[in-house]
Amino acid sequence: MNTATLPSLREGSTDAEVVKLQEILKQINFYSGVIDGIFGSVTKDAVVRFQREYGLVADGIVGSKTWSKLNEIGGGSMEWRKMTEAEEINEIQRIINHRMGVAALNLLALESFLGFQCTRSFYLNEKFGGNQRIMRVKCDPPRGASAAGAYEEIRIIFNLFEGFIETFDVERVIEGTEPKIKLPD
Repeated sequence: MNTATLPSLREGSTDAEVVKLQEILKQINFYSGVIDGIFGSVTKDAVVRFQREYGLVADGIVGSKTWSKLNEIGGGSMEWRKMTEAEEINEIQRIINHRMGVAALNLLALESFLGFQCTRSFYLNEKFGGNQRIMRVKCDPPRGASAAGAYEEIRIIFNLFEGFIETFDVERVIEGTEPKIKLPD
């Protein structure tokens, strides 16, 4: 991401760059709101917390220094690795023993992403102390909640706090589209 060409953003901004900002802040666990492209008070609070954490002027305005730090910390340089077999077993136990994990499994069941033709793999983001994990489920043939929307894979991105699943996000990958997060295979 070339930070020199990105606009300054502040409360009241609305555009695709705000979506990028919200996505990065969410990836690095500073933003838990809806990714809607609207720079409101929740986005501003997340920006101020990020700026304080990284020693920037905490004014809630995303200028070149804040964009640069966001790019350095979370802009596509996430350090994902596939979990070992032992880590996968522990992760499955965590998922089935937490209500947010069970909610994610229910979503997979509703989308028909559980079954013998589906494979799952787990990934760990080491950049943030393992507090972000992905469960990737691929099925052959592609499937989904309706015949009109068949997905090649569904990714559940778990955000942990003190070892517990606090929130999760869902990414559905359709054939011919690039997933938001590049994972090692």
